[in-house]
Amino acid sequence: MRCINTRVMGTSKTNLNSCYDSIVSGTNDREACSKYWIAVFVQMNCERKSAEKLSKLGIECYVPVQEEIHRWTDRKKKIYRILIPMVVFIRVDDKEKNIVRNLAFIQKIITYPGQKTPAIIPDSQISQLRYMIDYSKEKVIIKDSSLRIGDKVKVVRGVLKGLEGFVYFVEEKKSMVAIRIDFIGYACVNISINDVEQLKNYIL
Repeated sequence: MRCINTRVMGTSKTNLNSCYDSIVSGTNDREACSKYWIAVFVQMNCERKSAEKLSKLGIECYVPVQEEIHRWTDRKKKIYRILIPMVVFIRVDDKEKNIVRNLAFIQKIITYPGQKTPAIIPDSQISQLRYMIDYSKEKVIIKDSSLRIGDKVKVVRGVLKGLEGFVYFVEEKKSMVAIRIDFIGYACVNISINDVEQLKNYIL
């Protein structure tokens, strides 16, 4: 199975605004950027259709999708795999958030545990997730938040150079690096253990 690319619903390079530097650097500067990422639940198998509807309303959204080639002896087929079923990430201000809350096809906004306040996902986490999906040649999978995370690492060579995440699984020559997405879980990909450098020990 080969991972080719990712599709981002409702966004393009032309839509990036002055917040870009804040997003890439991970500073999450709210003074420079009044919009924020939250996640919503939609019906199963309706993630991309929901994103299209949101885009038509002017709502910036992101559905993590990985393009894959499935091969058989006599044929091959391109498919688009939804990484997080029933979830669409949206970038909104307070006014847009209230609009989204009342849309019939939005089942629920993900909130902080035990609260009604929408859970804000840091810009840097969405940026890192996009980076992982765009450049990884391995299959990216999502693990739930119950994982025990150990060392924080940075990829120092290869196509994912510069990516920072947490190691939660190590074999003799291979490690699995996870990027945390608050209130969703972890995006995980296999990387050679020789291509990562420990930054600092974390236990989450």
